[in-house]
Amino acid sequence: MSLTVWELATDFAIASALILFCKVIRVKITLFQKLYMPVAMMAGLLALALGHNGFNVLPLSEASYGGMLITVIFASLGLTTRFPKADVLVHRTGKLLAFNQIITISQWLFAIIVGGYVLQWVWPELPKAFGLVMPSGFMGGHGTAAAVGGTLAEQGWNDALSLALTTATFGVFLAVLGGLAIINIISRLGIVTHIRRFEELEAHFRKGLIPDEKRESIGVETVSSSSVNAFTLHIALVGAVVGCAYFLATFASSFSQFVSVPTFASAFVLGCLFRVVLKTSKADLHFDNKLLNMTAGSATDYLVFFGIASIKLSVLISFAAPFILLMVLGVVLCLFLTFVIAPKLFGDKWIETGLFSWGWMTGTVAMGILLLKIVDPKGKSTVMDDYAIAYLPGSIVDILIISLIPTLIMAGQINAVIAVLSAYLVILALVAYKLK
Repeated sequence: MSLTVWELATDFAIASALILFCKVIRVKITLFQKLYMPVAMMAGLLALALGHNGFNVLPLSEASYGGMLITVIFASLGLTTRFPKADVLVHRTGKLLAFNQIITISQWLFAIIVGGYVLQWVWPELPKAFGLVMPSGFMGGHGTAAAVGGTLAEQGWNDALSLALTTATFGVFLAVLGGLAIINIISRLGIVTHIRRFEELEAHFRKGLIPDEKRESIGVETVSSSSVNAFTLHIALVGAVVGCAYFLATFASSFSQFVSVPTFASAFVLGCLFRVVLKTSKADLHFDNKLLNMTAGSATDYLVFFGIASIKLSVLISFAAPFILLMVLGVVLCLFLTFVIAPKLFGDKWIETGLFSWGWMTGTVAMGILLLKIVDPKGKSTVMDDYAIAYLPGSIVDILIISLIPTLIMAGQINAVIAVLSAYLVILALVAYKLK
């Protein structure tokens, strides 16, 4: 559909107004603080209820912004990617990296088998890629859900986007409410004793308003404003990567109808290449990673909003039974990874790692941090620092998975994908056992 400039402006104006409104609600109403609901998610749910998929009160267009926003996010990620040294990665965080990869591969492999075979026995009309909506929404969050859903839509399954975004939304609730339930259970069992209650959390953490003495700079001015605004320079860099990625993906996909190169994957690759060029020419000194990360963060908030607002309730109703069963099986898998695999790998220190991992494997890293703050109130654990080191190598695998697997499954290569993921999972298990 064609979209005028003012329709675009109206969409973002409505999104911005609802985000501001929901921020006030989040600050003023304790219930929403106890649910730890992200403001963008609250705004998206409100837009879903009042938009064209609900009561049709808000004049939101039916344009899809997910593909563009996820490309901005991956472009920024590529521009800020720094790989840790090999010895630090192996000796300090090797076990956590292996566990993170086991979580990732297990979710995708499990979902492919369940969606491609198990659910097919009862609902033979389901697309073979049906199971992919679970890992793309759970461990991937709204960003990956938009990426995978968009790819599947390009391959002919238009309903995938709504299902994947619904999974991501459900995953956030699961991360928080499920995580709090787990903490309550292990506390009653006496496994942990020093639990931080909601009332004991810092006010700025509960309300999301940072006091003056705890505020940090979100970036530095790297160029003189007499020539160009520093933020403009950073947006221009991201915009250039996004534009080049679009043309590269379009060009690469034009050679065969069976090949579809995701724009977000091209954006990540080009972002990494741009970073190499900038570093080689020493121009990277004039770009600040914090500002680039702020660009990605803002794009993520709007992606969550527009993603949730675009969910088609009719699609959820038509796929209700298999979708609910897939969610239940996904929860069982995540519980298995948390309560069985984590203790085997980390021994007595599994609580912090397991709860943090529960947060990101079902919702987002922010949810994992929240749960970690509750079970580790004094901040003695090194899980966060170790995760930061192990994240980047793991993210390469994530990008390969979300770039290739949806297309391969839709092309009928499900058995080949299962074989490759199974082999990789066995290798990970052996490595984890060796590092134990």
